[in-house]
Amino acid sequence: MTATTPANLPALVRRQWDREPDAFHPLVWAEWLEEHGHTDRGELVRKEWECRDPDCHCVGCRRIRPLREKLSAWPCPRCVRAAPGETPCPACDETGEVLTKLSLVWDCGFPRWVTLPTIEDAVRAEALTTDTRMRLRMEGIDPSPDYAPTPRLRALAAVPPWGVPLDGLRVGDREPMQYVVGLWVWYGTRATEISRDNAHHIPGAVWDRVDLPVDERTAGFCKAAPTEQAAQDALARGLVKFAREYTG
Repeated sequence: MTATTPANLPALVRRQWDREPDAFHPLVWAEWLEEHGHTDRGELVRKEWECRDPDCHCVGCRRIRPLREKLSAWPCPRCVRAAPGETPCPACDETGEVLTKLSLVWDCGFPRWVTLPTIEDAVRAEALTTDTRMRLRMEGIDPSPDYAPTPRLRALAAVPPWGVPLDGLRVGDREPMQYVVGLWVWYGTRATEISRDNAHHIPGAVWDRVDLPVDERTAGFCKAAPTEQAAQDALARGLVKFAREYTG
C-alpha cells in the first residue's frame, strides 16, 4: 500500500469514507494504520469493527471511549494563545477543547461529523442599523442581514491536529421538509431571526453554499435532495464551506 504522509492520509481516509469499489476493508485499514505508526487509530478501527453491538459492554467496547477521547483531543487554538487568567473564548464553549461536549460520528478512526445543538450555535445574523437599512432600500437593495460563522463554527471548520478535516457539521434543530415523495427540501431565509418553528429554514448565506439543485417543483424557492439523509449531509457540508469561505 502507499506509504502514509500528511499529504496523502486524508485522501486515503476519504476514499474509505466514500466507499469506493477499491476502498479498504475496516480490518485491512486498521492493519495499515498500525503498520504506518497510527497504532491507536488502528486499534480503534479494529475495536469498532469487532464490537458493533451498541448494548455490548465487553472489554473491547469499554476500550473504545478512552481511545476516542484521546484521538479527538483538539486544544482550542484561541485559548492556547490566550494570556494567563484570560476568559476562555466561545470557540470551545469555554472548555479549552474544540470538540468537548459535542456529539461526534466516527469513521475509519477519525471524527467525520459533529453536531451543534442549534443553528444559532453555528451562524449569527449581524443586523443592520436602521439608517443602513433605509439607505439600502432607497438604493433598491434588499436590506438583508449579513451572516457570519460563530467562533465555534470557525474553529470546527479548521484543520484539526490529526490533519483530516471534518466532513461536515450538523445542527440539532434543523431538519429538511418533505415536499413530495422523494423530495426533501431546504428553504433559505434572509431574516435576522432564524425561526425555531420552521426547522427547514436555514440562513441564506449557508443556503447559497448547500450543494443541491434548486428544484422547479418548488417554484425555485427550495434546494432539494432525494432523501432526508442526503439533504442533511448537504447542509452539514454547506455549513463548513460557509465558515471556510467567510472573509469578514
